[in-house]
Amino acid sequence: MNMNFSERAATLEVTACSYSVRKALRKAGVFMRNEKAVGLIIPRDREIEKYDDALRNVLRATKRSELYAQCAVEVSHRGKANWPQAADILKAKAGVVLLIPHGVAIPSDIRVSLDEVMQVEEIRPSHLVAAIKSLRREPTTVEEARLLLSYPQDLIFQALRPGRSVQQALARLSDAVEAKAERPPTPVSFGVEELPGFGQAKEWALDLAKDLRGWTHGSLAWSDIDCGLLLSGPPGTGKTMFAKAVAKTCGAAFVTASCATWQAKGHLGDFLAAMRKTFSEAADKAPCILFLDEFDAVGDRGKFTGDNANYCVQVVNGILEALDGSPRRDGVVVIAATNYPDAIDPALRRPGRLDRHIKVELPDHDARKDILTLHLGAAVSPDVLAYSARATRGYSGAALAQLARDARKQARRARRSVTADDIRAVTPSLMPLDPLTRRAACVHEAGHAVVGTELAYGEIAVITVVREVSPCDDSAGYVAWQCPKLHQRPRESYANEIATVLGGRAAEEVVLGFVTDGSGGANGSDLHRAADIATVMEATLGMGHGLSYSHVRNSEDLEKLRRSDPVLRKRVEKLLNAELERAKEIVRNRRADVERLAKAVMETELLSGEEVRQLLNPRE
Repeated sequence: MNMNFSERAATLEVTACSYSVRKALRKAGVFMRNEKAVGLIIPRDREIEKYDDALRNVLRATKRSELYAQCAVEVSHRGKANWPQAADILKAKAGVVLLIPHGVAIPSDIRVSLDEVMQVEEIRPSHLVAAIKSLRREPTTVEEARLLLSYPQDLIFQALRPGRSVQQALARLSDAVEAKAERPPTPVSFGVEELPGFGQAKEWALDLAKDLRGWTHGSLAWSDIDCGLLLSGPPGTGKTMFAKAVAKTCGAAFVTASCATWQAKGHLGDFLAAMRKTFSEAADKAPCILFLDEFDAVGDRGKFTGDNANYCVQVVNGILEALDGSPRRDGVVVIAATNYPDAIDPALRRPGRLDRHIKVELPDHDARKDILTLHLGAAVSPDVLAYSARATRGYSGAALAQLARDARKQARRARRSVTADDIRAVTPSLMPLDPLTRRAACVHEAGHAVVGTELAYGEIAVITVVREVSPCDDSAGYVAWQCPKLHQRPRESYANEIATVLGGRAAEEVVLGFVTDGSGGANGSDLHRAADIATVMEATLGMGHGLSYSHVRNSEDLEKLRRSDPVLRKRVEKLLNAELERAKEIVRNRRADVERLAKAVMETELLSGEEVRQLLNPRE
């Protein structure tokens, strides 16, 4: 049975879509007095008929039906769009709203006719709440709407059929999804501006969105767009999610690939053909975000050896050719992700290719709260979120998403919204530090601070030693430094850095009379950092006992040097011991400062840089 327009327009889905359409029209200036030609790009994989009805609703409700003609671009099963009707209407009418499917390239004659091109956002929880209230007079919470929108949209409005409550619909959706393999919902409907964290990467993405709009409107040349990004960071920090969010914010198509998928058949010709096909697909969908995962698998031509060296060199050359600025690359922004940026060929990172490199760190306390809020909803108690954020120190974004899924699973099985008890049940317990352990940690951090201050290593921003530690991160404290950037560093600067890094161990020996395992045992530890600095001085900078040079790129190369060269290893050990003795001498001379600072951190848990300066310089 075919519904007429009035019946279709009264459906819950069309009503919810109307709020997104209204917001896009408002941004485009349609509600001002002057008529404009506006293009609205609907969300990916959505039916244009629903948005056509939603647009008609909005124009009628705002009394713009007489001022604006509307037209929806239809796409055939072969992927061809019907543009002639749109072109005719744009020529004849001053006020036009053109609905454009996502991922369809806009011809130049249409683009120059449009005053604005806006991306219609996905249905938000607030839109769904308003639609349910408007059509059903049924009270619905934002959290319930968020739960609904975590399911595929085609299922949501089937479950919300007339006569069925929101709670019943959620129960039906839960049963339907759990009947299949359980699939975690990912926040691909969020733009990058709504993602917590990401710092410089978020700034880059927002600038890119502005530039892509300029390119779409013909006011900016593609050569002026920063269209290559290397995104590095530990596993689980959300690099893939970030790339999807960038596509959402930019209103661009999203294509993903990896060396593993290109290499599935094994032969070089098949690999290169698959790679070129991916780039061609991205070009056909321009503007497009092409996401290349595990990019370090491409390798570095300077390190290829053995029988496969020629194969690997051809792979790198093929990717270099694909990344170079040919006309087929116009409209394609490449985001490559890796856990090991130093393993990538330098030629891939030169200007015009992946020239921007941004490192994504594990989320800090505030970012962890924001991530949990993103996945669980704003209705959760701030106190519960704060506790969960403290207890998940060291968690990646993916681990936090899993925690949120576990909480939602508990709530789903109880057929209710997520509660504080659900979150507490899946959050790891904080482990309190006993007084002796915490005292040792405070002395350790005070040692870093006093030695670094004595040697003018930098300005202290903060010192902290927590009272409880997360089971995923046994680091109890740290000193955050603000160090000046030097164009050329003398030998003394490197030696002072080693002494500062070893200042914690020096303070343990002098003040406590014993040493703990807090200085070593893991990558990034004090001993690891000090050994790397000493190796660089001895093996590459000529600042040790010889003038030999070795080419190294990363910490792994430095470790290989130490393992393979016993003479170098002895020189490094000698330098480390000399700087440790220097740090111990400073601690002996300023033991009272170390004790006073350790006591203050023990009492307050966190000291600002200004508080540290007052404690170390009481006369000032």
